[in-house]
Amino acid sequence: MSSAAIYGHRGARGEAPENTIAGFAHALNIGVAGLETDIALTADLVPVLHHDPDLPDGRLIRHTKFAALPGIPTLAAALAAFPHTNWLLELKTFPAHPEKSHPPEPLVTATRAAIAASGIATSQVSILAFDWSVLREVTRQAPNLNRACLTAPNTEAEPNLWWGTSSPASTPQAVAATGATAWAAFHATLTASNIAQARALGLKIYAWTVNDPGEFQRLAPLVDVIITDHPTRFIPPRR
Repeated sequence: MSSAAIYGHRGARGEAPENTIAGFAHALNIGVAGLETDIALTADLVPVLHHDPDLPDGRLIRHTKFAALPGIPTLAAALAAFPHTNWLLELKTFPAHPEKSHPPEPLVTATRAAIAASGIATSQVSILAFDWSVLREVTRQAPNLNRACLTAPNTEAEPNLWWGTSSPASTPQAVAATGATAWAAFHATLTASNIAQARALGLKIYAWTVNDPGEFQRLAPLVDVIITDHPTRFIPPRR
């Protein structure tokens, strides 16, 4: 029996429009334990839900005011619409291309303000980032907010760029050294060995993005959270 909580990736992007109120409602109706979404910051410093730094027409969100965006929801509106669920908020920055996003300080400041404005309990929110300078800024501004270090093969290959550290002894040790509460790892990089090490360091483990049933069966007994595009594959229909 699975012990992992199932979270919808960008709502349930394999089943409904991603990062939308309708998509979140779809995922919650299925029965997910929480929602994952992406945060970008507009030119007028409004946190909005969008995965890429640019729009389909090529405009960068950081250079576009909220009023000029095509129907993209704000973070505050999404949190207020679903105040009783758990949220994983990925704050998007691009260390190799810093011109594509605002730097961590205004991004974190605006995200904190949106969380406060929504009325949601901060205990229901975790901040995730591949760029760990974002998490250091969260620690500076709001040390009580939950933080999770995102990793992928490309970020593990360039720890100096993404993590602000060089040649860590291991990825779980690098995560633990940040003071984060969780490690959010690309599912294929999770092994029995590094899961055991993360557990020994007191870390929770989130696996993303698990869409294959075989991979779900492998990881669900071992990790705390499974993030998926297709929650209906893993949650029985409600009667």
